[in-house]
Amino acid sequence: MTSVARYAYAILAWVFLVGLLFQVFLAGLGMFADAQSLRLHGDFGWALHLAPLLIVVAAFAARAGRRHWLWALALAVVVFLVPVFVLLRSSMPAVAALHPVAAMLAFGIAAMVARNSLLGLRRPSDSSSAAV
Repeated sequence: MTSVARYAYAILAWVFLVGLLFQVFLAGLGMFADAQSLRLHGDFGWALHLAPLLIVVAAFAARAGRRHWLWALALAVVVFLVPVFVLLRSSMPAVAALHPVAAMLAFGIAAMVARNSLLGLRRPSDSSSAAV
């Protein structure tokens, strides 16, 4: 069961990272091509919003080690905040401007989580010490 969880952890982490790249692409389309794509950016963002919780559960179930699920938990917290900043655009525009900053931070953390997930696959018996 742990082996299945490790593969699930890796797949979820990498699919989420690719999803973040697609999210940036949709934002770019919304800015430079078609304003409707900005709506897609928002809708897809809400779909991505809760995905890190699955990554946290998978990292924990994979027994990947404390550092793995702490990175995954950090990802979940940051990704949770990204759309919250957008909701503040009318009342606190300066705080809402943190939306792209938090998104960049989320991408960096997601890349670390994805990298760690591969380390968990490569070194199943020593994955907790291999994570950064």
